[in-house]
Amino acid sequence: MTNSELLHVGTFGRPQGLKGHIKIIMHTSNFDSFKSLAPYFNENKDFVYEFDKLDLMNGKLVGQIKNCLSRNCVEKFYGKKIFIEKNKLSKTNDNQHYVFDLVGCTVKTSKNIILGKVISINNFGAGELMNVKNTEGKYFYLPINSENILSIDVKNKNIIANPLKGLID
Repeated sequence: MTNSELLHVGTFGRPQGLKGHIKIIMHTSNFDSFKSLAPYFNENKDFVYEFDKLDLMNGKLVGQIKNCLSRNCVEKFYGKKIFIEKNKLSKTNDNQHYVFDLVGCTVKTSKNIILGKVISINNFGAGELMNVKNTEGKYFYLPINSENILSIDVKNKNIIANPLKGLID
């Protein structure tokens, strides 16, 4: 299994209390999504993270790793990344895409003018935005909506955009 077949879905945070609980920073949209993705692996897939508990506490995900019942035991996990196999993800609809599918795509206009490459997808509260790095090394945000994005071809890593006037100037 190569790293490209794995997806980073979480990172262990600091221990919580004395009984082997540890905070987990989720990189999924919600707790139910994270919980449904088991089994979880380390980056080399030579260690499986098994949890006795996964709970939300005050809006934060806290887990208890199987057979790790003390603070000293879980401290060694701090900062370690949690992965799943990408092939375990559910299929998306035609107009839905996973973030990892969009990152690295080339963004072009309908006239085949290259605008740049997608660096990340962000949401600051008003909707999903593509963070695009243009050919001059400058960054701009492109809202992911039908007014700005005409088509997405994940297989060929191409996105056709029609940015509203003023978005990339």
